[in-house]
Amino acid sequence: MNERLERLGLLPVLGLVYVLLLLPVVIVVLTSFTVSEQPTIPYDGVTLEWYVELLYNSRIYDSIISSVIVGVAASLLAGAIGTATAFGFVRSEIPYKETLATVMLLPIMISPVIIGLALLRFGGTVGMSSGYPVIILTHTVLTFPFVFLIVRSRLLTFDTQLEDASRTLGASNIETVCNVTLPLLAPAVAAGMLLAFVISFGEFTATQFLTGAGSQTVPIYIYNQIGTGLSPEISALATVLVVVMIAAGYLGDRLT
Repeated sequence: MNERLERLGLLPVLGLVYVLLLLPVVIVVLTSFTVSEQPTIPYDGVTLEWYVELLYNSRIYDSIISSVIVGVAASLLAGAIGTATAFGFVRSEIPYKETLATVMLLPIMISPVIIGLALLRFGGTVGMSSGYPVIILTHTVLTFPFVFLIVRSRLLTFDTQLEDASRTLGASNIETVCNVTLPLLAPAVAAGMLLAFVISFGEFTATQFLTGAGSQTVPIYIYNQIGTGLSPEISALATVLVVVMIAAGYLGDRLT
């Protein structure tokens, strides 16, 4: 009875938290349906005009293509690096393993501004201060810890008897990894890569220092448009991104 009362007492607090988290997103979605030229709540009717405008805006297409290129490349690199690193930490005896694992999470703990500035300086040193290569490198650094955490947690609960059975039946270590270990880890790796793609697609803070003329991502495009004046078209684009992120999050949850 006491536990039930405690749960009921926490419900208003939980509801308030959800309202604070979701209300700004709901407002953006509503303003994308306004009939006004300004992003306002649609009191006088709703329209899909601003979603139609998205279809004829070539600059939005270019920014979406840039975000997809960067997101796919960064998620593939983060998936490969994060999975290999997780294998090394779980399956090997490494001195100061937990300390090194914490170091792997520094990109999550350090401000993206610092990472963006550091890689801007690094890119300038090696001759790629802006454009796709340095943006992809930055997004890989920012996202691979998430893949590392997801794959590592799956490896810690992995049933190694399945691998032992494979070797007992005559399979080599490489065959065991390819035919047993990786297929069972595939959902965790895919979920980590999907999360990396979502984070990369919406990353703005570090990317703002690194974009060039032909590598403007969607968040950078939205920021530049806000600088020249708010438009319901931006709300429509943001709503599309919200839907994509929710779908990706749901898919990632199903995979894990």
